[in-house]
Amino acid sequence: MEVQGIFSALKKTYGGIASQMKRLEVISENIANAEALPDKNGKLYQRKVALLKSASSADATSFGAKMSLKLNRSSDKHLGASSGSTAKGNLSATPENMYDVVEVSGNKVVHDPSHPRADENGYVKLPNVNVIEEMVDLMATSRAYEANITVMKASKTMAKRTFEI
Repeated sequence: MEVQGIFSALKKTYGGIASQMKRLEVISENIANAEALPDKNGKLYQRKVALLKSASSADATSFGAKMSLKLNRSSDKHLGASSGSTAKGNLSATPENMYDVVEVSGNKVVHDPSHPRADENGYVKLPNVNVIEEMVDLMATSRAYEANITVMKASKTMAKRTFEI
């Protein structure tokens, strides 16, 4: 049975909330490792970014995939039962299949001759994480999360009122 109406809105809003949680997870990892020093192999932490998958790599829930679907049938008898998929969109998308977490290469070099890990010129290599930029991303993610919660509350209220009829 396909989920429709208010319950569809709730399920989609949950997907939005889960997406923002995935972004929050990546941002918090970046902030936690902003001052991380190179490991024993000399590898620095690389800033990570959660990118929405492109239409070519996303599943059937992407905009491009939805635009390429065939017309929906109101009955299996219409247009021939074997005429292909009638997918109406997959509402079970999760942040794991909606986002790619990619590392942004690079590092920043800070002049601190007193630091124990400074090179012979007094420079220390640190991760390419800008805490201010991460905080701005955090605020935007927080606002999007709050917006999804507001939509979910409104949908829940509408569903409650519908059942009161």
